[in-house]
Amino acid sequence: MAVNVFDGPVVVVGAGVAGLVTAHLLAEAGVKVIVVEKFTKVGGLARSYVYDDFVFDVGPHRFHTENPNIKAYLDRVLAGDSTAFPRKSEVYFSGQYYRWPLHPKNLVQLPLPLAARSAVDLAVNGMKTYGNDNFEDYVLRQYGPTLYEHFFRGYSVKFLGIHPRETHPDWAKVGINRAIIDDKLQMQNLAQLAKSTLLQFNKAEIDFIYPRGGLHVTWQRVSEMLLALGGRIITGTGARLISGNGRIAAVEFGDERVEPSAVIWTAPITEACDQLGLDKPDLPYLSTLLYNVLVKGDVPREYQWCYYGADDLVFSRVSIPRFFSDDTVPRGATGLCVEITCREGDERWIHGERLTSAVVDDLIKVGMVRSRKDVENVYLERVPHSYPIYHTSYPTHLEKARRGLAKFENLQLAGRTGMFWYNNMDHSMENAIQLTRKLLRDSGRADTEEMSIASGGAKVAPVTHPDDATRRAG
Repeated sequence: MAVNVFDGPVVVVGAGVAGLVTAHLLAEAGVKVIVVEKFTKVGGLARSYVYDDFVFDVGPHRFHTENPNIKAYLDRVLAGDSTAFPRKSEVYFSGQYYRWPLHPKNLVQLPLPLAARSAVDLAVNGMKTYGNDNFEDYVLRQYGPTLYEHFFRGYSVKFLGIHPRETHPDWAKVGINRAIIDDKLQMQNLAQLAKSTLLQFNKAEIDFIYPRGGLHVTWQRVSEMLLALGGRIITGTGARLISGNGRIAAVEFGDERVEPSAVIWTAPITEACDQLGLDKPDLPYLSTLLYNVLVKGDVPREYQWCYYGADDLVFSRVSIPRFFSDDTVPRGATGLCVEITCREGDERWIHGERLTSAVVDDLIKVGMVRSRKDVENVYLERVPHSYPIYHTSYPTHLEKARRGLAKFENLQLAGRTGMFWYNNMDHSMENAIQLTRKLLRDSGRADTEEMSIASGGAKVAPVTHPDDATRRAG
């Protein structure tokens, strides 16, 4: 993409993490920026829901990064108004809770036949031959048939809604990384899993950073900083791309039509293709139903989040905002954010209210709620386009979509949905920082390298995450 000069505003479609941070950094560099968000709240997949004194995020969000650029930016935005806490996550399996990542003391909890067969897999799996074509092949090769059958297969089908043989191996690779978080723990195969588990004996937990009062505080502050610099944020309306002469000639939103110097698209990549007359790629997204449960008193377990893979439970993950920040709940109460995945427009999506009773029943079943009398209320929120679905042929469809969109010289993809990229907030922020640097450099800004994220500019260190945010940004 080439932008010789910023002869018009930069329009950012989507006020999620990547969109807001990019808009803010560009505005600090003196660029006129307009952010267009179809929802009434900013934050995208990192937004929060507030009911009186209860705050719920879209699942368990927290900051953890070794990237100095992101640390500096967060320090500036949060200004110390945050909590730091060690991770405490779990997995529920066969009626018991296990620490996640696995801890040596969990090994004695495993049913003896399962532990024995897993040990045999560790010894002989290297002598077996598996394919490389799908999630099932990858997990069988890396972890063996026992763990595949008992841990990975059921949860994958339950979460994604497609069989592991229809799922690309990339889903296993990035999914495990997103679940582990700690880069020092390697769990890319059975041997690494065993080694990392044993290393947990005396390991200090990594610290997460979380804004006091809820994740939405971060995006409120970024928005305020952007507005103070003269940027605009338009909510409650979608954006429409108008093409002409190999570029985005205009963006329409509400009653306005703007001729942009550049467009940063963080909405679903499929929508960009559709608006610009390209073949709509076969790149489906998973959506999420959030059942935000208001509970009286304490809950029996104090995890921040837990995975539930059993197919006789309706939900796949539960998170507890209180254990990120006490300010997310009133005194003497607890909030449970319960997640059920679906497809936008399917039976669950349309009739999600019908599952509310089952959600409460299953919370009682797994010991997270003592009785129905403890539940004050349940709020259902529908979150579309939560995750890209990596089916086996997704790379071909994604590459075709990127090639088609690359023909529009002033269009740039960013963020999870815009890039069809299973990432987290830290990755989206790194993507935004690198994208800002690229846009300023391409516009002829020779001073780009002299600017500083920490003091309010755009100087950045090299990309440190293996996903390589610059390459993925196109």
